[in-house]
Amino acid sequence: MSNEIRVLLSALDPHRRDLCAAVLALCAPEFEAPAPPTQVFLSSLYQKLCGRMFPDGLPEIPALTADEEGFLYPKINEEMCMDCGLCENVCPMLHKPQQHELLAVYGAKNNDDAVRFTSSSGGMFTLFAEEILKQGGVVVGAALDDQLNVQHVLVNSIAELPKLRGSKYVQSKIGKIYSEVRQILRAGRKVLFSGTPCQIAGLKKYLVKPSENLLTVDVVCHGVPSPKVYHKHLRELAQEAGEPVMQVKFRDKAKGWKQGETLFFTEHQRFGASKRQETYMRLFLNNISIRPSCGECAFNNKRSLADITIADYWGIDKQFPKFDDDKGVTLVLVNSEAGAELLASVSDKAELLATDFAKGAEYNVAVSKSLPLNPKRAFFFGHLDEYTLKEMVERCLDDKEGKMKPLF
Repeated sequence: MSNEIRVLLSALDPHRRDLCAAVLALCAPEFEAPAPPTQVFLSSLYQKLCGRMFPDGLPEIPALTADEEGFLYPKINEEMCMDCGLCENVCPMLHKPQQHELLAVYGAKNNDDAVRFTSSSGGMFTLFAEEILKQGGVVVGAALDDQLNVQHVLVNSIAELPKLRGSKYVQSKIGKIYSEVRQILRAGRKVLFSGTPCQIAGLKKYLVKPSENLLTVDVVCHGVPSPKVYHKHLRELAQEAGEPVMQVKFRDKAKGWKQGETLFFTEHQRFGASKRQETYMRLFLNNISIRPSCGECAFNNKRSLADITIADYWGIDKQFPKFDDDKGVTLVLVNSEAGAELLASVSDKAELLATDFAKGAEYNVAVSKSLPLNPKRAFFFGHLDEYTLKEMVERCLDDKEGKMKPLF
């Protein structure tokens, strides 16, 4: 063991020092070269530890527990914790990616108008998914279950793709999907994984080793609303209707892409409004009901770890009016060579318009920057159990002059 490494180990706390020394005993020949900077050294050492202890990838993710706001967080078993730092080393929020140059930027439309109508924007995700399925792979994305929970699921056929199509404005449950993806990749099959940028980053950290069979598509994310707020809204609508909500359409295009509505259906009634007027969506779009970390997103502004990033190309009607037909246009950011190859493989089934990052971000600000949390956010969650969402909208968003009576 080199003197440089001994010096680095001596600076660690006893638990980590003993653990690192044990790993070095197994991997000594690989670390006899002069030690790199401390952070790089530890990262490399932990990576070796992962490879020795978990040759097939990291074990199951710790159980996720909802906090008071309804957001899921991993819960560490303090009694079993070895203080090895592995969870910190693979946490995407503690190791934020750097900016990179995009390979290309496009406005894109699926040639199939029926698919585009049921998609949030231009229907490009469906084309990517169909291509992977045709190659014998699987597709992973967010879907609504029978109880209207949003969770990540595997899809093995084109017939199942509609459940993944369209935006779901609530935090998705990952469950055991990372583990399932790992097993499929080990079997030599391709996987197209779609989700928020942080979910993509989490998957790649979980897998430890990159795989050429893994392709990833993330969505430009305004933020994820609390599942607690979402289910509160469903309960309040059910109470008003006298029957449960049976279907949710977060982005209905019956009135056009730009005038899309958020709709909730019971057996006999329909609730909803434009996405900027509907109660649940107003709280979301005004950054009141979103996860705290979303106020400082680590993955926007060319920092995505996905092969392709997709978003609504808002403002296309002003920049390229001839390309807009109000049926939806996808903004496609190509982040990697694998992403470029995937886009090229479906280009005959879509209409592509070359553009640039600045234009794509001009009217969709979440592409390039995080939106700060609403000052009323703490007030909202602090009194969420006491008032209906409609009452909270009045107090947090409609009371511009502070005339509303205080809660106490």
